Amino acid sequence: MNKEQISRRRFLKGAGLSALAASGLGAGLLSGCAPRANEANAGASDDGLAETGQPTSVGDAQAKGDLTWLGPEPADPENIEEELTADVVIVGCGTAGTCAARAAAEDGASIIVVEKADHAAVCRSGQWAVIGGETNKRWERGAGQANYVDPDEVVEAVMTECQYYPNRTLLSKWAHNNGEVFDWFIAAKPDLFISAKSTDPLPAVTSEEDCSLWVRHYPAPENFDLSKERVKEFQSSVSFNPSQQPVLAANWKRAEEAGAICYTGHFAEKLIKEGNRVTGVFVRNAETGAYKKIMANNGVLLAGGDISNNLEMNAYYAPDLVLNGIQNMWSDMDVEGNFTNTGDCEKMGVWAGGKLQQKAAPMVHYMGAMSTIGAAPYLSLTLTGKRFTNEDISALQFQSAAERIPGKAFYTIFDAKWPEQLQAFQPRFASTNYVVDTPTPENLLINDVHPYVTRDAIEKACKEEGPFSIVKGETIDELLSKLEGLTDAAAAKASIERYNELAHSGKDLDFGKPASRMFPIENGPFYAFQGGMNVNLATLMGLIGDEDCHVFDENDEIIPGLYIAGNTQGERFSVNYIPTMSGMSHSLCMYYGYVAGKNMARGI
Repeated sequence: MNKEQISRRRFLKGAGLSALAASGLGAGLLSGCAPRANEANAGASDDGLAETGQPTSVGDAQAKGDLTWLGPEPADPENIEEELTADVVIVGCGTAGTCAARAAAEDGASIIVVEKADHAAVCRSGQWAVIGGETNKRWERGAGQANYVDPDEVVEAVMTECQYYPNRTLLSKWAHNNGEVFDWFIAAKPDLFISAKSTDPLPAVTSEEDCSLWVRHYPAPENFDLSKERVKEFQSSVSFNPSQQPVLAANWKRAEEAGAICYTGHFAEKLIKEGNRVTGVFVRNAETGAYKKIMANNGVLLAGGDISNNLEMNAYYAPDLVLNGIQNMWSDMDVEGNFTNTGDCEKMGVWAGGKLQQKAAPMVHYMGAMSTIGAAPYLSLTLTGKRFTNEDISALQFQSAAERIPGKAFYTIFDAKWPEQLQAFQPRFASTNYVVDTPTPENLLINDVHPYVTRDAIEKACKEEGPFSIVKGETIDELLSKLEGLTDAAAAKASIERYNELAHSGKDLDFGKPASRMFPIENGPFYAFQGGMNVNLATLMGLIGDEDCHVFDENDEIIPGLYIAGNTQGERFSVNYIPTMSGMSHSLCMYYGYVAGKNMARGI
């Protein structure tokens, strides 16, 4: 290259470095951090950039595409104790696997399911997003009714919040069709009690088979208008009380009655391929240590959960979980006493040539004071007494804001007028919006934030100890003096005074919180509870495929005989799992389990 000439690449590179220097970031990046050449790039241009404008030298595993968590594919086992064949073979008997087994069996296919836990129909919690369908009509949420949620608006919200990484076609097919499949799902339990309103008493739970379907946030708080919300959370969700387990078990019973077989305590370890086609799976029997060779006439479905309990995969795809010390909420175990959701299916899929999504979606949501007012968006201050965010945001967004503050902990502060203020907040995941005199509805056992709080709940929480206790002070000074870890009470008092000033002025000049939700903290007694890093419910990181549940290879070509559903299915969410509708993941697991089962039975 002529020394008097400046190539366009070199000009752009220089401009970029100048911008970094001007921003104050350049010094740290330029000092001792120059890319090192390697032999593979010997032919690259002298400015260190390839013709694409991308760096030709990289030093980290992710940038190289080195899957350091994967390890070598195991050899075919020799100690085969049994050889079996079925039309459809399913790895994982959770929500997706159970629905796939029932759907395929009802279409006449022979089914073998393998599950490493000690029972079939493995599940947890109970929130479900449901759009349309017959069941929703009882709450005016059916198509064309007053409370119907527009599926295209839901999809657009997910795409926007996930930075347009998800597969829109995948989400759209679910959004337009999940209501009918949900009707099919709950039909497996004809004695299921369905509440007419959120306040209706629920039948008491006296056995493992007892279950109710409880509608969330119906009717909506008075004067609530979703169209005016900047961050929308669509209200068309339900919850199974106490969990979805009795209904999922009823679905497995339907599958079993149609001929499906489940081998529990069995670990799928390697897919079998003939040429490019997946034709079966090797499965280890935990009891004997020997293997079953299970061949699939139509295909193998990978529905074995997420990667949340695989520490290497979490560190690789979701390092923020490690950096912020976020723990997993669920401790489901296999028959050998180890955690489930360890990325088994993701590994087998990659060994078979499958392609993984690039960005994981951790499910970490701030849930506030779960036993009382949840994540009500009152004033929140850091331990140094500073306000740090617009509090009127989603549970996910609040978690993100909290991750950047000193100590990653804070206090939420409110006053005695809280009972008349809660209904002004948007109904959300982890929100409480209704104040009642007695526990409502009766017999609700759901293990998440309750939308109803009794008038005496705050005072009771002030007398308790534990993670959801509340601190009380007759004056602001007394309250602040009781807050453990608060390092600057004077700064906190100044922040409260500033907040009150903004509330009275009708405009939040500091963080842009809507004036209608800026309640001054002036009426004693005063209350506070501490918040911080929440738990991770799942780390969604799956194999890429299409809306028919096929798996793609690195060239986006279908791998014949290999299917995905559930949390093993990629590109449903990315970057974060967002609470656009409570229970979307469960609903997607059900829906695409159903789709996979039907397609596999029919050879699609």
